[in-house]
Amino acid sequence: MNRPELSLVLIGFGHVARRLVRLLEETADRLDFTWRVVGISTRHHGTAVDLGGIDMGRAIATFESAQSLDRLDQSPRERSGIDVIRQVTGGLAEEAAEGRLICVETTVLDIDRGEPSVSHVRAALEGHAHVVTANKGPVAFSYHELEALAESVDRIFFFEGVVMDGVPVFNLVRETMPAITISGFRGIINTTCHFILSELERGKEFRMAVADMQARGIAEADPSLDVEGWDAAAKTAALVNVLMGSVMSPHHVARTGITGVDGIDVRDAVGRGKRIRLVASASRQGGRVKARVEPEVLDRSDPLYSLDDLDNALYLNTDLLGQVGIVQRSSGLTQTAYALLSDLSRISNRLREI
Repeated sequence: MNRPELSLVLIGFGHVARRLVRLLEETADRLDFTWRVVGISTRHHGTAVDLGGIDMGRAIATFESAQSLDRLDQSPRERSGIDVIRQVTGGLAEEAAEGRLICVETTVLDIDRGEPSVSHVRAALEGHAHVVTANKGPVAFSYHELEALAESVDRIFFFEGVVMDGVPVFNLVRETMPAITISGFRGIINTTCHFILSELERGKEFRMAVADMQARGIAEADPSLDVEGWDAAAKTAALVNVLMGSVMSPHHVARTGITGVDGIDVRDAVGRGKRIRLVASASRQGGRVKARVEPEVLDRSDPLYSLDDLDNALYLNTDLLGQVGIVQRSSGLTQTAYALLSDLSRISNRLREI
């Protein structure tokens, strides 16, 4: 069977998007689709559109040498992400109609309203492009609206990379847990805070641990989103919206970050056979869902106690299967990029089934 060719428009070209491009190249012989990038939009490094396909080696080299992508464009001009999306969906209307045009949204999380990522997703769907994203904003702020829009235009809105990178959380429930009701969850879902607390146990300074996470491309561009608990709150809202059917934004999540935790606190807990970790949780109480993110002191008996530096874990409370645990041993840039790749592959599979 022929492999479909997917046309990709990349909204955001940071660490994750560039790792995705390289991962697509590295795994080309294993993929059930071929691909080309037809548009790139960045916040500070210009845009490029070529409906015939952009030279991605040149695009990455241009971006990483801090030059503008405008030099790659046949008609360079100032354009927003929405402008690029509309130009591509208009210029590739046939690919969009056939379901082969996909917007890959990886811009930085905006914790106020999820913009402009929500508008990016909306514009792509309105242009009949599928959407995959690793940005928590659209799912944390506007999931139900965007999912309804996707359904109305018969397009796909996937976001596996929003929580726990490439480990299937949303897909696990969607594809393998029919008739299950999830009443709550609890887990460690922010790698940066987990790593920082582990480093504090070993005597490292807080700011040095943050710098290490940024150097690895794991910490948010604005690390306060991590250490103040906003990233975990956004992931918590996304989980509540998708898995529990409620309507919640990060601002509805009771939130305490780790900025008030110091090395003395952490090492004192270790001396007592305990550990301090940033834990996200949600539960349904009397028809309402309550969610929180806060540092907890964990006993050795807690399943979250034994997680290592870059591990994540999420435990789902279900009505028919009891508690189901998902553990990710090691988290990083490749895992986040793989989440996008896996969503692309699932769209390709659906195209082949038509």
